[in-house]
Amino acid sequence: MANAKPRRTAGKPRHSPAAARLRPQRPTTAKAPVAASFALVDKVYGEIREAIREGVMRPGHRLVERDIAANLNVSRTPVREALRLLEAHGLASSVSGRSLVVTSLSPSDVAELYFAWEHLEGLAAATAAQNATDLEIDAIRQIHALWGEDDSARNLGRLNKRLHLTIHVATHNGFLMRALRTIDDSVSLLGFSTYSLPGRAKEVAAEHGAIVDAIARRAPEDAAAAAHKHIRRAGQLRMAREVELSGAFAPKGSLRALRTGRN
Repeated sequence: MANAKPRRTAGKPRHSPAAARLRPQRPTTAKAPVAASFALVDKVYGEIREAIREGVMRPGHRLVERDIAANLNVSRTPVREALRLLEAHGLASSVSGRSLVVTSLSPSDVAELYFAWEHLEGLAAATAAQNATDLEIDAIRQIHALWGEDDSARNLGRLNKRLHLTIHVATHNGFLMRALRTIDDSVSLLGFSTYSLPGRAKEVAAEHGAIVDAIARRAPEDAAAAAHKHIRRAGQLRMAREVELSGAFAPKGSLRALRTGRN
């Protein structure tokens, strides 16, 4: 009996670890609902942000979860999460610790925003001049060619955003793009567009042209300088307009910081 083969015990057959790894796995759909919910929150966030940008929801506007859900035809859960993101990003502010409203920027807030925007936009233009592909430069040129001085302020604002976003993508720098998206979120709070001012559309056409030309020439220093000038000019016009409309004066030094590009 010494040479007898060991008897197999009844029950489930044994499998080696390697065989177990080779067995086909059942597909799982657990991640799909999670991804879909994130996408819905992002969509709701974007809708609210654009409503703020377009002036549908102005600073001080109360953000009511139930009303937003009904308007967007979604449940209240993604709206609740989107509102949390808006508050985290500074687009919404808590009032009395309960309800949320669209954030209002003070004159000093606006000055600080333009200071940061000017320098980040200059860095983006310089980086795009170094990293953009030929196809990306062609795309930037084509978008710039769509600029029409007689177009509405709203359409020019949208085209401006498209041009700058294309430049941001051409930097091929994810960290810089995320920083600029934060700035863009805050810009949504500004509401009033400087493109409605007489002659501003023509000025911007020239300012954009200088940025696009410098990027196409692969001249980072020129691109940065042109972008700085573009954003600084927009900041000067906006601050002057805000002071005119409110009858208030900006904090000491804020207008000077916009004019000189210094703190």
